[in-house]
Amino acid sequence: MSTTTISAPQRSARGSLTFTGVLRSEWIKFRSLRSTQLLLAFTFLAVVGVGTMAAWVQAMSLEQTMTNGMGMGMPGAPVEPMTLSQAEAAMGFNIYAIPNAGLQIGILILGALAVLLISSEFGTGMIRSTMTAVPKRLPAFFAKAVVLVVVSYVLTLLAAVATTLIAMPIFSAYGIDISFGLDGVVYSILMGGLYVAGVALIGLSLGTLLRSSAGGIIVLVVVFFLLDVGTQLMQLMPGEFWKYFNQYVPSVAGGRMLEIHDKGAFISPYVGGLIFLGWILLFMIPAVISLKVRDV
Repeated sequence: MSTTTISAPQRSARGSLTFTGVLRSEWIKFRSLRSTQLLLAFTFLAVVGVGTMAAWVQAMSLEQTMTNGMGMGMPGAPVEPMTLSQAEAAMGFNIYAIPNAGLQIGILILGALAVLLISSEFGTGMIRSTMTAVPKRLPAFFAKAVVLVVVSYVLTLLAAVATTLIAMPIFSAYGIDISFGLDGVVYSILMGGLYVAGVALIGLSLGTLLRSSAGGIIVLVVVFFLLDVGTQLMQLMPGEFWKYFNQYVPSVAGGRMLEIHDKGAFISPYVGGLIFLGWILLFMIPAVISLKVRDV
């Protein structure tokens, strides 16, 4: 009597799971949805549209201030012509920030999209298939993060360049020159993309932690819009601490990161960037731990 020995099948090295493969899978999932494509197109148009409107309003206001002073040409107001720099200071404008004039709507839409990218999988149960295909879990999270960072950065960059190109003739019509060579314009374009990419990472982290699309988007709005208003009201409280507390919320610190000059009684752009990075890690680290240890 003879015995036949059957050897156990061995996994092919070519079939081993790699981060590149996970990243490719997440990119296919992201771009294959028609709704996502339309949302990105709408976001681009909205950011450029709001930026164009802001450019027109700022150019008109600066021209009137330069011509008439703070009286803005009102009947009976004294005429006190100003230089461009004086008008900028008086109106609180930074011309080099024009590329990011529509950034807030991009933050809201792309941040919400980041929440939905993973919370929708929890809602439909698709996350089980994702984690079955990627047992270590974290590569799937970081692949989603890479996709979001690249898409958010590129989209914001293109929108900022388009806004600047449209703003040039608008400002020129009011006798004000703006170009890519103006100090701070290129810096503003590059950093604006990083700011939105950071918001997308926070949105992805919120979606992972809360596993709820509505809950994640609500918290995102609170963190980037309502928290600023709330901390401004805290300035009415006695004590030096509350006077400067507003500067450390994500939206204000991130906004300072986009500026090029130091201001008295304000954190520097470099410190603002570090604080914003701290906020990203504050949400991202618990999200990674939660995804690793909680059941899906």
